[in-house]
Amino acid sequence: MKKLLLGLFILGSLSAFGGQYMDGQYRGLYISKQDVEVEVQFSLKDDVITKATYRRLFYKGNDYLKNDNQEYVQKGQGYLKVLDRITGKKIQEVMPTMYNEKEIEAGGATVREMKVRSALQYGLNLGPFKLTESHKH
Repeated sequence: MKKLLLGLFILGSLSAFGGQYMDGQYRGLYISKQDVEVEVQFSLKDDVITKATYRRLFYKGNDYLKNDNQEYVQKGQGYLKVLDRITGKKIQEVMPTMYNEKEIEAGGATVREMKVRSALQYGLNLGPFKLTESHKH
């Protein structure tokens, strides 16, 4: 019995050194009123966000990534600052800090960090759509 408990303890300890999430690329969405407002793609390596990009930033018919209107350019830049802030950090450390109802800097009432957090969580729930080479074997 002691050997079994010791073995389980060692196995649990070893798995703690690896990440909670598989290394790979993830995609997640934030949907409101049947519109995909935020789609984010991010990569994890040992639970650290190594890269994050938006595939879509959309609200009330305006694409923040493709609109030349200065108002939407500013909102898009606010969203980009969020990704810059979380890149290089562990996903478990980042997620609790994103329950922010305040506006993202340079954004408007429609720009909420919580939307980005929801998209990240959705991606984690789905799992990676593409594994890194180390997990393919």
